[in-house]
Amino acid sequence: MQRDARIIRHPGLKPLWNSLERERRQQQIVSVVLMVVGLSTAVVGVVVRSAVWPVVGGFLASFALWWLYRILSDQPLAYLHRQLRDEPETIAWVYSTQTERMPFGFKTQSMGTLYLVEPDGTTQSYSLKPGKLRLVVKTLNRVLPHADFGYTEARDMKYRGEVTRVRGGRREQDIGF
Repeated sequence: MQRDARIIRHPGLKPLWNSLERERRQQQIVSVVLMVVGLSTAVVGVVVRSAVWPVVGGFLASFALWWLYRILSDQPLAYLHRQLRDEPETIAWVYSTQTERMPFGFKTQSMGTLYLVEPDGTTQSYSLKPGKLRLVVKTLNRVLPHADFGYTEARDMKYRGEVTRVRGGRREQDIGF
């Protein structure tokens, strides 16, 4: 079922799009750095007349080049745009979790994860800032009116066939969607 393309440009989904782009950019940077390290290792190996270092450096640079090619050829943002616009029924369940790191009782880090689950159990997860997580979930509730929202053990068993215990999760009636 084709949906109105304006729904994809809704400001409530902007944090999701930004998260996808940020993750992709980070992967590109790491792969380029890995390629430079591999090439540098190969050059240093040639200078010191070693047989091992050029091979290791060449392998590392080749792997980094292959990884960069994969990153550039896969378009997760375009895929999610198309899925939400053209095939929204392929997403059956949406829920989110928020993780707080508190070493010695001091809150140091908080991160949120959004999960989109398809009817066959395939799960897509996206890292979001906790402050934006609720906005994205509420917007997705409008984009995907047929989908189930919120974590319950029954839905976990239904879609994934196993129960992943989510501690501190709210019950379905507490979510308010």
